[in-house]
Amino acid sequence: MFAFHGYGESAASFSFIGEALDADHTLIAIDLPFHGLTEWREGLLFTAAQLYEIMEKIVASSAAASSAAAAAQPWGLMGYSMGGRIVLQLGENHPGSFDKLVLLAPDGLKVNIWYWVATRTVPGNLLFRWTMRRPGWLFLLLRMSHALRLVNPSIYKFAVHYIDDRTVRNDLYIRWTTMRKFRPDPAGIAAIIRRRQLPVSLVYGRYDRIIRWEQGEQFRKTGIEKCCRLTLLDTGHQLLRPQFLPLYLQIILLSPWC
Repeated sequence: MFAFHGYGESAASFSFIGEALDADHTLIAIDLPFHGLTEWREGLLFTAAQLYEIMEKIVASSAAASSAAAAAQPWGLMGYSMGGRIVLQLGENHPGSFDKLVLLAPDGLKVNIWYWVATRTVPGNLLFRWTMRRPGWLFLLLRMSHALRLVNPSIYKFAVHYIDDRTVRNDLYIRWTTMRKFRPDPAGIAAIIRRRQLPVSLVYGRYDRIIRWEQGEQFRKTGIEKCCRLTLLDTGHQLLRPQFLPLYLQIILLSPWC
C-alpha cells in the first residue's frame, strides 16, 4: 500500500503503521515535493503521471531486490488530508491499478474556491504570490472576520499559523502551486468505485473543522454506500496518531468487502 501525507508533514507520519504490519504487507510512504527529505528539482509542477511513474519504479526495484512478486498489481492507496487528494487523483487516472482506497480526512471531495483561484488562474496566482510577500491586508481581513464571527475560530487559527511566518508563507506558495494539477473529480471517482466495486474507507475526526466529515458522507451517498465505509473518531484533524493504530491495521488487513 502506498501512503501520502498531509500538508507540511512527511512520510514519517505513517511510520507507526508501517512498523506494525506483518511480513506479508508493505507500506510505502513517499515524501512529496518540498516535504520531508525529497529534493525536488523539476520546478513548481508535480503531476499524477510523474508520481505514478515513481511508484512503478519503487515497486519494480523492491521486487527485484526481494525476488518476490511485489510488483504484481493492484496496490492499495492511503492518503491523509492533502494526501487524500492525491489518492483520489491516482484512483481516477489509473482505475485498474488499485484495489483499495483509504482516505483519512481527505482533501479533494469538495472544491476549495480559494485554492482554485490561487493556483489555477493567472491573476489569482499572482495575487497569491504577492500576498505571501506582503500579507498585511490579509491579516487585517482575517482579524475583522474573526471579530465579527464570520470565520470559524479553528479556521482562523489555522490560517494565521500559515501566514504569520515568512518562511511558512513561502512554503505555502511553493507547495500549493506545485500540487495544482491534482484536482480529482468526485463524480468520476464515484463512478469508478461503482463500476469496479472498489472498497473505500473514509475516516474523519468528529470535531475536525478543517475538513468536515459531512463531505465524506455526502460522497458516500452518491451510490457507493455498498463499497464505502465511513468511520468517525473522537478527535479533530490530526488522525495519524498511534492511538488509532488498531483501526488502521484492521482497514489495511481486512479482505475486500465490496
